[in-house]
Order: sequence, then C-alpha cells, then structure tokens
Amino acid sequence: MNKQDQATNHRRSKIRARVEHVFGDQRTRRGNILVRTKGKLRAAVKIGLINLTYNMCRLEFLLRPQSACCTA
Repeated sequence: MNKQDQATNHRRSKIRARVEHVFGDQRTRRGNILVRTKGKLRAAVKIGLINLTYNMCRLEFLLRPQSACCTA
C-alpha cells in the first residue's frame, strides 16, 4: 500500500475497532445478528433493544468495583 492508503486505513481503523467490538459481542452472546421481522419499524425496535442490552451490560461492567474482579 502506498502512504496515502496507509494513512486512510489508519484513520478508519480507529472507528472500525470501536464498532467491531459491539458486533462481535452481539454475535457471540446471541449467536447471530440476523433480524427477522416484518417491517422496518419492528426491525428498528429489535435492533434498538439489542443495542440497549449491550449498553446496559457495558455500563454494569464499567461501574463494577475493580476490587471485586481482581481478588485472588
């Protein structure tokens, strides 16, 4: 790759890394990201609920005291 392509890839990789963790978590926890609903509104609600549960799990992880997970 030339220098310009490397710089563009580096800029985009910062965004990709944040987004791919979310999709990876959703895939491993739920098995698949396939949305099988009738209508765009129902699909949007289903995706919104999936994202909400991810955010709630993430918040719980971030608020957990560090001493609770690091005790030996």
